[in-house]
Amino acid sequence: MAVTAEAADTTQGLLNINIMNITKLTSTNYMTWSLQVHSLLDGYELVGYVDGSYVPPDQMLTNTDPPTNPAYKMWKRQDKLIYSGLLGTLSPTLQPLVSKTKSSSEIWKTISTTYANPIWGHIQQLRTLTTRFDQLSLLGKPLAHEEQLEFIFGGLPEDFKSVIDQVEGRKTPPSFLEVHEKLINKEAKLMAVAHFNTTTEPTSAHVATTRPGNPGKQFPRQ
Repeated sequence: MAVTAEAADTTQGLLNINIMNITKLTSTNYMTWSLQVHSLLDGYELVGYVDGSYVPPDQMLTNTDPPTNPAYKMWKRQDKLIYSGLLGTLSPTLQPLVSKTKSSSEIWKTISTTYANPIWGHIQQLRTLTTRFDQLSLLGKPLAHEEQLEFIFGGLPEDFKSVIDQVEGRKTPPSFLEVHEKLINKEAKLMAVAHFNTTTEPTSAHVATTRPGNPGKQFPRQ
């Protein structure tokens, strides 16, 4: 059940929460980020601004002069302080996701919709594959680094072709850490595009197809 914002706003002044110590949100740490932010705001009894339970009061009043509602003004100022704090916790690659939001509840909903129920499974699959590669090594049957990269790239959607071409064009295969970072950055850009896509047809980024492997390209064996 939603509560009105007047009670919260009239019993306390504006709170400028120091939220800069929160771990920066990336495409891989949503759960940690969400827990930290939610706990901090809950401790100051401000979590209602992000979860939508603090309903903004009416902007205008009747039979008053001036008609502007001071409770709404207070609510808006507090909400903007929280909004600014949340924006500062986002890594630069994710900030385009929330560029059209206007309130702290909108920015929170946009982020949670994007990451709480992720539509992207390939990065999680990459972590699983990395774990299996390590297990093969422990069993005495390791795959060469180049073979591991070819196996990973063969299972990625066509949306990642630019990253794959960039990596395969190098004379020396990059490390897993570098590949992982490139894929995460690309994924964040794809999410931003999908978020602002207003057409009713599904985008190619949402199609769970697999990119066929590229048997013609082989990294030079080290």
